[in-house]
Amino acid sequence: MDLNSGLFSVSPNKQVRFAPGNLEYDSINKVYFFASRQYDYGGLFGWGTGGNPTLTSEDWHDYTAFDDWGSHIDGGWRTLSWEEWHYVIWDRPNATAKRGAATVCGVQGLVLLPDSWNGGTFHVGFKNGWNTNVYDASSWSHMEAAGAVFLPAAGDRRGTERDYVGACGYYWSSTPNGDNYAYFLDFFDGYCFPQKDGFRFYGFSVRLVQDQN
Repeated sequence: MDLNSGLFSVSPNKQVRFAPGNLEYDSINKVYFFASRQYDYGGLFGWGTGGNPTLTSEDWHDYTAFDDWGSHIDGGWRTLSWEEWHYVIWDRPNATAKRGAATVCGVQGLVLLPDSWNGGTFHVGFKNGWNTNVYDASSWSHMEAAGAVFLPAAGDRRGTERDYVGACGYYWSSTPNGDNYAYFLDFFDGYCFPQKDGFRFYGFSVRLVQDQN
């Protein structure tokens, strides 16, 4: 794969590469790992729970500080800030032409295209909901090889109850809002919002990045 094919601008002078899958945690062996495929849902974590990934308390006092999940994995991984999510979705050159709803191997979610795109078939936006782009394993492999990122709509968790699986995607940023809220990326089959905030005790998806320059 072209080394530049999977790079995403998160500011005018910084690019990142996304992790190969959503973050997961093995509570038996007490290790983090990445989902083996981009369309696997992965785990749902309370905000900033890098050092305590199994926390399911619904008391916001238990989530007062941000402990980045990436600091617990070798490789220089980290969580995007709210400003960086916003830049990827809205502010980088041709940003609105590089995102769209999709179904990948039967899983609904959001496709993001890298800054330099020379890949497979892609339809911009959310015109046909999750059917705006439909990929089987073969067609998705071509997209992935060209650097496309897929964020599955893994839903959320309140306490121990998971909800909205396949209907909505919620991805944490590292940016707090007040004492008990934090910003996150929210998308569904009709739109995406990179600046919404929610209670820190919500269990959301995490997709880490590596800085490239």
